[in-house]
Amino acid sequence: MKRTAVWLLMLELALFGPALANPQSAGRPRLVAVRVPRAAIHVDGKIEPLWWKIAPADSFLQQKPLEGKPATERTTVRVAYDDRLLYVLIRAYDSEPDRIVGRLARRDVQTASDWVGIAIDSYHDHNTAYAFGVNAAGSRMDMHIWNSGEQMDTNWDAVWYVKTSIDDSGWVAEFGIPFSQLRYPHKRRQTWGFNAMRFIYRKNEEDHWSLIPRNAVAEIGYYGELVGLEDLPQVHGLELLPYSRASLTLQPEEPGNPFRTGHKQSATLGLDARYAVSSDMSLNLTVNPDFGQVEADPSEFNLTAFETFFEEKRPFFLEGANIFSYPIGIGEGEMGNATLFYSRRIGRSPQIRPSVPDSAYVDMPEAANILGAAKLSGRTKTGWSVGVLEAMTEQAEAQIQEGSRRYRVPVEPRTNYFVARVRKEMRQGRTALGGIVTHVVRDLSSPDFNTLNRYAVTGGVDLDHRWHNDNWMLTASFFGSRIAGSPEAIQRAQKSSARYFQRPDAPHVHYDPTRTSLSGYGGSLFVGKFGGSVTFGAGTLFRSPGFESNDLGYMRETDFKIGFLFAGYRHFKPGRLFRMYRVNLNLWDVYNFGHEHLTRGWNVNTHFQFLNYWGVYGGVNKDVDRLDPTALRGGPALYVPDRLNLWAGFYSDNRKPVRVSSNVYFSSQKNGTRVRSLSPEVTADLSGRLNISLGPLFSVQRDELQYVTTVTDKNGRPHYVLARLDRKTLALTTRLNYTLTPHLSVQFYGMPFVTAGRYSNFKEAVAPRAARYQDRFAPYQWDSPPDFNFKQFRSNLVVRWEYRPGSTLYLVWSQGRTRFDPEGVFDLSNDLKQLFTAEGEHVFLVKLTYWFSV
Repeated sequence: MKRTAVWLLMLELALFGPALANPQSAGRPRLVAVRVPRAAIHVDGKIEPLWWKIAPADSFLQQKPLEGKPATERTTVRVAYDDRLLYVLIRAYDSEPDRIVGRLARRDVQTASDWVGIAIDSYHDHNTAYAFGVNAAGSRMDMHIWNSGEQMDTNWDAVWYVKTSIDDSGWVAEFGIPFSQLRYPHKRRQTWGFNAMRFIYRKNEEDHWSLIPRNAVAEIGYYGELVGLEDLPQVHGLELLPYSRASLTLQPEEPGNPFRTGHKQSATLGLDARYAVSSDMSLNLTVNPDFGQVEADPSEFNLTAFETFFEEKRPFFLEGANIFSYPIGIGEGEMGNATLFYSRRIGRSPQIRPSVPDSAYVDMPEAANILGAAKLSGRTKTGWSVGVLEAMTEQAEAQIQEGSRRYRVPVEPRTNYFVARVRKEMRQGRTALGGIVTHVVRDLSSPDFNTLNRYAVTGGVDLDHRWHNDNWMLTASFFGSRIAGSPEAIQRAQKSSARYFQRPDAPHVHYDPTRTSLSGYGGSLFVGKFGGSVTFGAGTLFRSPGFESNDLGYMRETDFKIGFLFAGYRHFKPGRLFRMYRVNLNLWDVYNFGHEHLTRGWNVNTHFQFLNYWGVYGGVNKDVDRLDPTALRGGPALYVPDRLNLWAGFYSDNRKPVRVSSNVYFSSQKNGTRVRSLSPEVTADLSGRLNISLGPLFSVQRDELQYVTTVTDKNGRPHYVLARLDRKTLALTTRLNYTLTPHLSVQFYGMPFVTAGRYSNFKEAVAPRAARYQDRFAPYQWDSPPDFNFKQFRSNLVVRWEYRPGSTLYLVWSQGRTRFDPEGVFDLSNDLKQLFTAEGEHVFLVKLTYWFSV
């Protein structure tokens, strides 16, 4: 597990563990904000005489390394306000000011520096907060925190002001937060939750004005109180962010292809807007949004039956995404990504591939264009959190050149997406009841779309409840879905990898080619003790075979019932060897809705941090009695051997200019299937401005049961063909950040990716449930092995200049090179040579945004 200094200061408000005491009942410190004349304070990082007339708060306490002990350096905080801004002055005294560390970085980037920050619970609901931080060099970050501090959104970017200065006594940070960027109740007199934090880099010391214990749950409840706020403005402002964008694409010219002439240009305009409906509710709009500055997705070569989950990176959908969160999975990775709302469905890549002669040329759009989207979010006067989002994408069409004839073929219909989420917090945020509805409607007037769902609806309710000093927690959810469309569309849904209704050995499901709708349900229940050093609990998660959320959500599989138990022990008090450590144990059992046992297993994982801030972690995972209903991709379920997974890793002291970490993974089965991977990472702060990160990945895999295809013979009998796949993969994720000023930065992302696989030992599954492994298969003659060698390089170079608050100029160069060869030979030197000499596509883009308020 890796952390950086800025997280230690600001972001660990939302990390780890359970409360030792009821935070609402504990005595919290109080700070008085003083009203001042408008513009009496200038946010310049200098202490004006007016500040000395305002009583400070001090008496900061350590959270780390010695929780509860007085801070080793004095820190004071003062708060003032006028009819436009909330001002905060933090004076960080330092006995060794020449050892204060400040490294420049672009906004929201973590750096190893001295930091100070504030967190504001402006609703005073102990559930949501806004956080603002700055390091000694003036690099800043901000975030929205919710779920009592359990979750955070660093993509929330407010328009605010901060300046810093260093002197012989330490350093100063002066904040100016416009009230228009906050949400608060409509009251004459306000009491807000408030906290101030400081991180001293050289000491790895984190100090709080109102101490949040390291093993705290509901951290926002530990904030102190900010009083003295009266007659705050009731914001009804309109913020506009128009943009203009021009781009030039250079690509290899293809003789005879009218769509690849070597270059193309484009230009467009668009608008983002934000209207404060009230001081506690806002409406965000976007018209013809552009995301050309967004980092490319990592390369992959997916041989599974399931869609890859990619993180959302588009700013409009990232900001405020927390209100729409409704997870339907558990843990991390494949199962943990499942959700009812997956915003990357909006503006997705086309689902239809046109059927054209081989001699035709096709210009395929990369994604459906988003015509516009609107998002309403905030809180009602009765305490309900509300989020409503609606978006419209236009019909996408591919251009076809067939001889002298050019025409268009629809490949993605005009679609309307809608999601509404509500959540009611009670008992000062310790009990919450919520609900969600999603709805997708497609215009299927073209016969080309008869395999797509006409509409899709999902809905769910959820409950979170904490009690007994927040040591105990219960979460529950129940959700359902319904899709409708033509028989061809529902056939496609029934045969998808999520359910495989056509399986011949699954009598509890029924494939019906005449159906025009499909419905299902699912749910979860978790209860446990999360407080103190010892934790334990139990839970269940289930999804019926007919459940479907992939029109606007994401999931991989249905038809399962999981039951699990967990227990853990954690210790945060430094000892003779370790600064902290934790050990966890998990047990699980899985059945399908036909009451067949699919698997059971256990997991043990550990994490130890030494006194020098280096750390190690590792774990072991065992799955046994495995019946895989998806291995033959629509064929009968296949018994597969038990699987053992092992992993371990380490990380170095994150205070150092050069930080290293590494992770090793090993997986094996008794039939010879195995995976070995190594993923080290090196991050270096080469100066106060330059940060470089290198993260190679090398993986060697042998899969004895790699699915190849299903062949139907002349008698109509299917043959499920499998093979041994030997595969090697190498990738290198490179990131470079060079910051000239807190508002001007250069960012580079690049990833060369090479993977090669060779097939052998072809076989067919003849008795998939036979007791002996060797009786399940028979040799199969296959003369055309689908060997592959896939190489790809993707990169983005972005110059970002925030030339005035909220207004940004982007200069972007994106590059892509891809080569595929039907050979399974992995030759790194030759592969890299071929990759970087392959003709690539280059996109040069200029984008200008301008923020102003009305």
